[in-house]
Amino acid sequence: MKTQGVNLENPPMKDLGRLSKLMTIVAVAIVYAFITSLTQEHKGTQVDQR
Repeated sequence: MKTQGVNLENPPMKDLGRLSKLMTIVAVAIVYAFITSLTQEHKGTQVDQR
């Protein structure tokens, strides 16, 4: 029976170097998206109070 989801304990990718690179790229992408959303949110909250 097949399982649903990601199995990080026993990944189908056995090359640890490639798996490490993949996890690093995913982490960098998440951090980039988070920082981008913070800067966009900050730009959108500036209101002229004249």
